[in-house]
Amino acid sequence: MVVHADTTFLVDTIRESRRGLDGPARTWLAEHAETSVAISVFVLSEMLLGAELHAEPAKERQRIREALGDMPVAIPDLRLATTYARVCADLQRRGVPTGTMDLLIACLALNEEAALLTANAKHFSDIHGLEVLEYR
Repeated sequence: MVVHADTTFLVDTIRESRRGLDGPARTWLAEHAETSVAISVFVLSEMLLGAELHAEPAKERQRIREALGDMPVAIPDLRLATTYARVCADLQRRGVPTGTMDLLIACLALNEEAALLTANAKHFSDIHGLEVLEYR
């Protein structure tokens, strides 16, 4: 199984590592050591935005690099436009508000046939066909 980690997962992993704790994110990783985990370029973008807004951007970027290690970063292809349009239209027709970045993260996971690992399952639960895993 391939899993795409949401931003919440990476943030929690970094926080737990910084504190030396085996919290929910690090525990999930330990329990699923054989699972292939990747992130989308959209998650990486959110993480780097957080670093730029941090009091010490260079140190925060380094923490992110260390947390990611050799984790693959999924890059969208042209299919993303079609998936995004279809999913966004469906959500709008049903009156379900969804943030743009969450929608992009979800659509890339759909295209990659990956489950999405998040602490915010509610943000993604209305997206048809997306397998959502919650680690908390």
